[in-house]
Amino acid sequence: MKVEDVKTPEDILSFMKENIKYGWLDINNEEHINNLKNFRKLYRTATIEETLEHGIGTCIEQVYLMSKLLDKLNIPNKMFCTRIYEGKDFNDLEAEEHMHCFVLYFMNGKVYHIEHPNWERIGIYEYDSEEEALKEINDYYIEMSEGKARPITEYYDVEPNISFKDFNNYINELDKKKKILK
Repeated sequence: MKVEDVKTPEDILSFMKENIKYGWLDINNEEHINNLKNFRKLYRTATIEETLEHGIGTCIEQVYLMSKLLDKLNIPNKMFCTRIYEGKDFNDLEAEEHMHCFVLYFMNGKVYHIEHPNWERIGIYEYDSEEEALKEINDYYIEMSEGKARPITEYYDVEPNISFKDFNNYINELDKKKKILK
């Protein structure tokens, strides 16, 4: 399946299954597939073009790609990040990552979560509201992280060639702006 064959959200999921594996490009442009070794040290966000060319992406790149495919279909959508909070000064490069990004889309008065990067939950899930979707998805990740609180933040873009720490700091800044606006 090619990008130009994508006509529905179901096609997006099929496209992702056929073309994109969980993986990442590092600062040396080397591929890492199904492996997070040295992720905090070497990870950098990839462009949409790199994600398509290499056929790999973390949840960050995969969600961004799915969001852009939904945009192409004129389907309203939002990207979110749930994570165990790490402040700007967090520098443990050996720590596990506790972040997951996901996309919701809105059709026919319903909310849908299209999941591909989490291989245990690949699929499209329907909800009655955005609030219900966010709660159910976040509760799943809270349970996975043994009950640790996880802020959930809507984000709008993925800047290419930034580190995991810089992406986390971008999400933190969005949280701060949201709190100021409330």
